[in-house]
Amino acid sequence: MMTGFWQLVLIGLVLILVAMLVLMFVRKTTLDKLNYIFAMNTVIVLLILTVGFIDGREDMYIDIAMSYSILGFVTSVILAKYIGGRKR
Repeated sequence: MMTGFWQLVLIGLVLILVAMLVLMFVRKTTLDKLNYIFAMNTVIVLLILTVGFIDGREDMYIDIAMSYSILGFVTSVILAKYIGGRKR
């Protein structure tokens, strides 16, 4: 059963996610947009964990959140290497 507190937490996380999405489209540079995408990745992981806590099945949602965060980390490392270029 979801209480008022958890409803506020979910609404807050979704509002933060929407604000980051809007700011991502407003910004001009590629690096700013990538930073917003990586920050949204963290908020999505928090959202997944909060839903898992409310649902009462933390173990399943923790696995999903860990897989999503590892995928986001690998993506950020690959993009950093691609943007940084090769050093000779």
